[in-house]
Amino acid sequence: MNDEVLFEILPLRGDVQSRSARPGSPSRPIVLPTLTIRDQPFVVLDRFAFDGPAVPAMHDPIIERIARLVAASRVSGEPIDTVRLVGHTDPSGPATYNLGLAKRRAQAVEAKLRAAIAALGPVPPGKLDIVVQTLGETRPVTSNGTADGRAMNRRVAVFLATTCNSFFAQYDLRFLPGDPVFGIPAHPNLNAAQKAQRSADVSAMVPELLARRDRRASEALAGRVPAARALPAGALRNSALRLSAGQLALFREYFPNGRGGIEFGGFQTCFERFANGQLRSPIAADQAAGIGEPNGGFFFLFAEFAFLCIESGIEAAQWTRALRSFVKAQEIFMHVYRPSPVSPPPAVGAALPACPRDAQGRPRARRGLDSYRNANFKATGSSPTAGAGQSSPARRRALAAKYAPKDLAALRREAQANMQRAQCMP
Repeated sequence: MNDEVLFEILPLRGDVQSRSARPGSPSRPIVLPTLTIRDQPFVVLDRFAFDGPAVPAMHDPIIERIARLVAASRVSGEPIDTVRLVGHTDPSGPATYNLGLAKRRAQAVEAKLRAAIAALGPVPPGKLDIVVQTLGETRPVTSNGTADGRAMNRRVAVFLATTCNSFFAQYDLRFLPGDPVFGIPAHPNLNAAQKAQRSADVSAMVPELLARRDRRASEALAGRVPAARALPAGALRNSALRLSAGQLALFREYFPNGRGGIEFGGFQTCFERFANGQLRSPIAADQAAGIGEPNGGFFFLFAEFAFLCIESGIEAAQWTRALRSFVKAQEIFMHVYRPSPVSPPPAVGAALPACPRDAQGRPRARRGLDSYRNANFKATGSSPTAGAGQSSPARRRALAAKYAPKDLAALRREAQANMQRAQCMP
């Protein structure tokens, strides 16, 4: 399928007819490629130079990220074995010339992607088909009436399979500040102002979520569930509104239910696999950085953000459903990423571990939440995704049955129990 282009003859009408009348354009109906694009691109690489196929250097980080994602997917059980690259141009020049130019742009991205994979060194073997296609000038994403608009239309759209790996890679690209390859700075489809706003929102939200997490942990040792606490009007609530909208949009994009909502079954599966270490990268540098796996006590913040939104009246119904997946995944995560010693996870429904007590007989934590780190993963075989403490399919099914009927009040109690488990287990 490499370099495949499918063609259809389109009748002359609308903007197609007006373009065909330009000097140098064919007088007969234009031969255009037809593509059925039902999925959204993973990213779009735009702002190619006028009449040039070379990939702008600003896209090197995202191409490296895609290379690492493809390599990681080969051990995840969901290999990304096809990448589709669709080239586009602005309307300058003949339509038939632009079909070729757009294809050369896609081929240039293919060459860079293959080089980036090769530069990673030894990676798990696997098939990779890179399908290069062209739509020429026929699918502008914005007006060609300005130089900036034309630059945005000179682009290559990158399509990947929807997998748990690609979902979490996209999550980092939209919500991880600072990292030039894996985070917000590498995303080619956020402008500078959007990147600054998103990074500021995340940076403002993290201290609030950590404080809520630690309060929940402290209350759990005393046998209490913390009282609900809504965000007041102000800058932090505005950040929460933007972050909620951005995350729910991503969830709908990757887990659509066909009615404009979120299919939480697939969402739940991806968070389970993430918490269980099944999305770990085979690349040592990625493992050290925690790419593709929970990285420290921040994993507990998924649930805290859901609690915050629910308590603040921000898309409470959606976040309550997401919360079920987050709290359940904690029961998987903590047994995989705990410090030594490591033992098989307990049966679902087993008694909570007893907390050590201080001289006054008060429960106290045996370990801090930040001691649960990606560096604690203990591989048990040749595969980087097989490790000690992981939950078996049977245990994950038992957890699913346990959590399926839980309402918000019950989820609060389960979060309290998880905080006791995390702090008090040997």
